[in-house]
Amino acid sequence: MPVAPTRRRALALAASAAAMATRAAADTTAYKPAPGPFAVRTANPLSFRLDDQNKDLQLRLSWPDAPGPFPVVAFSHGALSSKDLYTRVAEHWASHGYAVVLPTHLDSESLGYSFRNPLPREQVFFGRIQDMQFIFANLDAIAAQAGVPGALDAGRMAVAGHSFGGWIALIMAGLPVTMPDGTLKSFAEPRLKALVSYNGIGQMAGIPEDGWARVTLPVFAASGTHDPGATGDGVLRPWRWRMGAYDLAGAREKYGVSVVRGDHYFGGLICRETAPGPADHDGLAVVNGASTAFLDAYVKDDAAAKRFLKDADLRTLSADRGFLERS
Repeated sequence: MPVAPTRRRALALAASAAAMATRAAADTTAYKPAPGPFAVRTANPLSFRLDDQNKDLQLRLSWPDAPGPFPVVAFSHGALSSKDLYTRVAEHWASHGYAVVLPTHLDSESLGYSFRNPLPREQVFFGRIQDMQFIFANLDAIAAQAGVPGALDAGRMAVAGHSFGGWIALIMAGLPVTMPDGTLKSFAEPRLKALVSYNGIGQMAGIPEDGWARVTLPVFAASGTHDPGATGDGVLRPWRWRMGAYDLAGAREKYGVSVVRGDHYFGGLICRETAPGPADHDGLAVVNGASTAFLDAYVKDDAAAKRFLKDADLRTLSADRGFLERS
């Protein structure tokens, strides 16, 4: 039986109201703080010979148990840590549709490194940069060794890092490096779409102050209010220093999440399992959820994620644990 015009208008208005209500509900719901719909597969370790560094680069790859190809996040770990101590971040992203590649850099305790018997600084620093360059240049080989040929989408890539790794991520995103001869050099990867920094760095010796303007990718930065900036130079910087990617980068689209009472390791959940607790599952969920929204927005071009970043009241959604800044 045909529907009368008045009835059709009423149905249309009702449908519109329902859609608006659904959108409003979504805007007041935390964005993906829990594991996503995909089971996570992992290949670990993957090993590649880097003759120019006389080393074998060990990688961990996590990806969704679903048909690919998948957008890629390459993640640089903190000082002394390893590819295996960030599973709560990498597997969160993988469960929401990303392939996450984590290298173990030369300054990992798992490789025998320690501050009492260090390698030359330049070897460590530039070795990290070369590790990340290798990943971006060899996605097909990485996927093939993991048994999922063609699964890594080089057209949708982001870089991420924690602590020292946040500095390396910034460099891959355009922050210039002061070379031993005093010149500046860029190691920027031009295909990157976004940068994620967990508990990263701010201005320090060796970084030209005007160099931050060269980081023009969309930026997400997070840190905790109980995470002072200790870099081994005897200076203890305020926690806000670790939000340098947000405060200083030249990007026009930036997001910063500060976690009240959050520390450098989320109570031992990332980077260093022996860090003092208690384990801060709630704090890490705030950051993982917000960073997933950021990746969805700028790597997947997801409209709902962009709306969340623009409008969400993270303080309310997180029961006063997290604050979201935008610029």
